[in-house]
Amino acid sequence: MLRAVVEVSTLGAPATFQAVVDTGGPITVIASDLLDSGGDPAATGTTMMLRLGGSTSEVMLYEMTLEIRPPRAVRADRPISWRGVVAVLDPWPMQGTAVLLGQAGFLDSCTVTFGPDGFALEPAAAFRGRFPSLDQR
Repeated sequence: MLRAVVEVSTLGAPATFQAVVDTGGPITVIASDLLDSGGDPAATGTTMMLRLGGSTSEVMLYEMTLEIRPPRAVRADRPISWRGVVAVLDPWPMQGTAVLLGQAGFLDSCTVTFGPDGFALEPAAAFRGRFPSLDQR
């Protein structure tokens, strides 16, 4: 199984967290450490039931800006940022990561292309420029 792992941070924060692209996940789920790292989180005042890793939890929802930092080898590239709703799961059940990048928000803003040797991640506008939707043809 190919897993796309990227570095994510809150807007302007120096710390980064490992994130797994979860194209099957309906929403981005973050550890409370990421929420506490800074940025611009705003509580929505709502919760949702989240099933993850064999358990179900009621989680708080926040709106916040996240950014994906390019790999060190291509630091000339700019971070990709977006604002969206995230679910905060505490305690966090997965070692080595702090974020699952789900469909809502993340895949509205980014495109991930998987290939036999890895993956490419780019702003959704770049993908839409190459492959216009059927509505635009």
